[in-house]
Amino acid sequence: MTDRDYGVPLTAPDRAFRDEVQRFLASALTSDIGPSAGTEADRLDRMRRWQRRLHQAGLAAISWPEEYGGRSATPVQQLIFTAEMAAARAPEPINRSAINQLGPTIIQWGTPEQRAHYLPRILSGEDVWCQGFSEPDAGSDLASLTTRAVIDGDELVITGQKIWTSKAHYANRIYLLARTDPGAAPREGISYLLADLSTPGIEVRPIRQISGDAEFSEVFFDGARVPINNVLGPLHEGWRVAKSTLGYERVGQSRTHRIERRLDILVRMAGEPNALSDRGFQDSYVADHLVRFAAQVEALRQIAAQATAAGVRGVSPGPEASMAKLLTSELDQAMANFGLDLAGMPGALERGSPSAIKGGNVAKSYLVMRAATFGAGTSEIQRNVIAERLLGLPRDP
Repeated sequence: MTDRDYGVPLTAPDRAFRDEVQRFLASALTSDIGPSAGTEADRLDRMRRWQRRLHQAGLAAISWPEEYGGRSATPVQQLIFTAEMAAARAPEPINRSAINQLGPTIIQWGTPEQRAHYLPRILSGEDVWCQGFSEPDAGSDLASLTTRAVIDGDELVITGQKIWTSKAHYANRIYLLARTDPGAAPREGISYLLADLSTPGIEVRPIRQISGDAEFSEVFFDGARVPINNVLGPLHEGWRVAKSTLGYERVGQSRTHRIERRLDILVRMAGEPNALSDRGFQDSYVADHLVRFAAQVEALRQIAAQATAAGVRGVSPGPEASMAKLLTSELDQAMANFGLDLAGMPGALERGSPSAIKGGNVAKSYLVMRAATFGAGTSEIQRNVIAERLLGLPRDP
């Protein structure tokens, strides 16, 4: 087995877990799972098959408690898992966000019935979830949301609109926030709801992005009815529940998985002839950037491991979630910019262009990462949270 340096000492159980993950990757990461130039449907099919293989091996959600299908993995084991997945260039499971965000929220806030129903379906990929938080006039200021859910007997009738909803074009379920007590203060009277996207009165409209893809959608609710039992956490107290989800979203281990893969790509690009230098790592400008990126990736890994360990204990991520989100966003964008610098003019060519570098993925990454500093909470919001909750500075008026 490969004896990789994870930056921390390994115990015997850690080494056994590392060996298990490496054996799994050697057997399960077959050529039909790797990247290809297929259609969006092909990509989604590969992600579904990969999640099924992870689930069958008990590796789909290693940070979850064992009683819910996880492994109760230690922070070190989570670092091992992330590093091995990145080194093997493994794809993401189709339910990545539900595994890392919704699942822990259901574990923390759900009823026994909700946990028994939803958690296994998240792990198997039978249910694919998207998040319905942001609205046209409620993004970073999420408490100003206006989507309403009116109680009608044992149902809630939802009316409103969500926007920038990732995965809605192929998900079958959505978790959303709606105002159930319109007379309450902005952060009160909100409930956290779980809904089936096939419910009459729900419509999904994809949004075309600057990259040419449509990863985000608008979701419209026109009198959609969901059972009141689909409220997650206390009725009218969804703001507290949502804070847990946002914490998990901003600090998830999956972010380090993706960003480590990006660093690996940059290292390989820098070692080849490129637009900046033909001296590879002997060029001080190139080497300086890579060393800085590597240090930031390691810092992110440590923050994510600590926060995930807290989540396993049932503690919601605190202001460290904002630190991780800010670092990830800034680093994602900086690394995409540097990739374009290494590629030079051919790097600006999109997919399908004969001379495009890395199949056009350099250009796509650069365009997609324009949104990194405002998705899941803007960098300005994260800096305010860090200033107020970690440094004790006065609240932003």
